Amino acid sequence: MLMSSLQNALLFTIQTIFSFYIMIVLFRFMLQLVKADFRNPLAQFVVKATNPLLIPLRKIIPGYAKIDCAALVLALLLQGIELYLILIIKGFGVAASVSSIGGLGIWSAGELLDLTLAFLFFATLIQVVYSWIQPGQYHPSIMLLQKITEPLYRPIHRVLPNFGMIDMSPIVLIFLISLSRMLVADPVVALGRSLI
Repeated sequence: MLMSSLQNALLFTIQTIFSFYIMIVLFRFMLQLVKADFRNPLAQFVVKATNPLLIPLRKIIPGYAKIDCAALVLALLLQGIELYLILIIKGFGVAASVSSIGGLGIWSAGELLDLTLAFLFFATLIQVVYSWIQPGQYHPSIMLLQKITEPLYRPIHRVLPNFGMIDMSPIVLIFLISLSRMLVADPVVALGRSLI
């Protein structure tokens, strides 16, 4: 009983720390992708939190066009390390075979995709709630979230008719993100797990 509680506490700690830091790395990746204002206080925090690992990695992995390849590789590596540690703590050994390493890579990519979609889901939800609480007001953090989700709204606005004062695009976006998690991220995670 005590060992099970300790194992659960250790798993919770590892998942919380890794997921939080991976989310920060992904946030930085998205901010660079949409050319957000890095003078924003939240963006400054993200830069300071990720620079210690990203700066050395950028010497090895250069960026391509607007894509910060080092941030993506860092997020994928951290996700792989997290999953490997979880497997070890749960008592599963990962053999050093090509299929096991490939499976861990696919699983990590699926988890990373799911985490990105979860981030976009909550970013949209936070903006909706904020617009109800403080309509017409702007907060630096909300401005960054809007900058990230704005490209996702554009195709929806082109297709969706105007409903006057009620904007249905956040509902459509939340639905599409949830659907993507089920139809894209979950199968990739399941494929990766099956290969280990």
